[in-house]
Amino acid sequence: MSHYRERYHNELEELKTDVDKLVNQVDLALARSVDALRDYNMDKARDVIRDDQVIDDLSLKIEKRCMQLLALQQPMAKDLRLIIAILKIGIDLERIGDLSVDISRVVIHSKNKVHVKSLKNIPRMVEIIRDMLTHALKAFDERDSDLARETTKWDYEIDSHYVKVRDTLLKIISENSDLIEDATTLLLVNKHLERIGDHVCNICESIIYMVDAKREHLN
Repeated sequence: MSHYRERYHNELEELKTDVDKLVNQVDLALARSVDALRDYNMDKARDVIRDDQVIDDLSLKIEKRCMQLLALQQPMAKDLRLIIAILKIGIDLERIGDLSVDISRVVIHSKNKVHVKSLKNIPRMVEIIRDMLTHALKAFDERDSDLARETTKWDYEIDSHYVKVRDTLLKIISENSDLIEDATTLLLVNKHLERIGDHVCNICESIIYMVDAKREHLN
């Protein structure tokens, strides 16, 4: 292999390593944001907001690397699909980071309010999402399109929990006007988590495209 080709393949490997790092950073942000919500911990919430810059910087680094490889190397076939998939995955991961920040901002604005109700479905949604991220990363690293497909099936459970939380909160709002503001903020958190599940599904679709050269809509 020529020095030129060796450098090119090293750059691809570094790009894949950056994706792994970004997934781990996003997973950490999500976990910390929901911990902050559970405990109404302002310090944890501020940490998530502050550290979002790490996610943004890494996402931008991945985007720039992808654009440089597309422009300078003019990759073909599977390398082209890999770079395009990574570009799209980076965008979805950055959005998950943003939504984790939005959850943390709910905590900041809550001013230590007590939850209107203990909502066991929200922690379960987070648990499923984090499992999905773990399996999506495994599917990416191992080029396993079947695992990517299987991972998206968990989104049905997220949607089910989303509906339960939404209906519970709307009932609370209709029965007690004093709880409207607090319940509304939890409705926002619920929606953010549902959207995060959708972004993980998008990531899995990108992995399937990367491996099988097929576009499948699984969300």
